[in-house]
Formats: sequence, structure tokens, C-alpha cells
Amino acid sequence: MNAISKKTGVFFGFVLALYYVLANVISFFYDATLFTKPVFGIFNMSIVLTLGVLCVWITKRKLNNQLTFKNGFAAYFVMICIGFIANQITIFILFNFVNPEFKEINNQLMLELAHANLIALDLEPEAIEAQMAAARAIDNFATKNLIYSLAGSLLRGSLAGLLIALIFKNKSEVTALNK
Repeated sequence: MNAISKKTGVFFGFVLALYYVLANVISFFYDATLFTKPVFGIFNMSIVLTLGVLCVWITKRKLNNQLTFKNGFAAYFVMICIGFIANQITIFILFNFVNPEFKEINNQLMLELAHANLIALDLEPEAIEAQMAAARAIDNFATKNLIYSLAGSLLRGSLAGLLIALIFKNKSEVTALNK
């Protein structure tokens, strides 16, 4: 990873981190149940993808339109690492220290959402109850589960980053490999 990719990724990482901190704090104090709404997640994904495209595009421009796949992906990956870590830390602080009662409310709403999804899958009542018993035992805002969530977010975000870097890389890199 070259210095330009790293600097651009760090800058956009802090922009994404600022977005997540502001969005989480505002949502938490406005209506903490927003964290369980699919629209909130879709909006966050669109922000990440938009910032990711901007990050890779600006990296390419700073490198005089000579972007390799590795440099494009590196800038994107640095961005999502910083942003997603800030997101998980903010959620951990808000739900475990600022107002722990909201943690129970959101856990209950997530259980209701899981139950509705299991019913929609047309499972047997015994299977639904077994899955719900396992889900009740999980604290979604515990450190271990937030780390798992971070890992999953980084994995999903990396897949999008691979695609974005592939789109923005130089076409000359492809023709050089084919010769």
C-alpha cells in the first residue's frame, strides 16, 4: 500500500467514523429502536458505498489515474476499518453505559423480528422455539458479539470494496496481464 492510498483511506475512514458517531448518537437519543429498522441499515450501507466509491475515485485521481487493484482496495479497506470500529465502539458505549435499558428494549425488538422471520420461513413450532431459545441467550451488545458483528461487517464491506476496486483499476493492468 502506498502513502497516497493510506492517507486517502484514513481521511475517508475518519469521515465515515464521524458519520457513524453522529448517526448513532442522534438515532439513540431520538429513537433507539431505529437500530432495529432495516431502512436504517440500508441507509448506512448506501453511505458506506458512496464514501467507498469517492475514496477509491479520489485515490485514483491523486495517483494520476494510475490505480492498481491493490491500491484501490487498500484505500477502501482502511476506510471501512476505521469507520466500522468507530461504529461498534459508539454502539458499545451507548447501549452499555449511557442507557442500558435501551439494550433490553432493542434486544426484545430483535427477538420479535427474528420470530417473525422464522414464522415467515414456515418452520415447525418446535424448531421456531429452539431457535428463539438460542436467540434469547444472546446479548447483542456484549463485547464478544460486537466483535463478531465487526468481523462480519468488515467481511461484507470487503466484498463491496473488491468490486469497487475492480471497477476503478486501470484497464492497462488487465491488458498487461493478458500479454
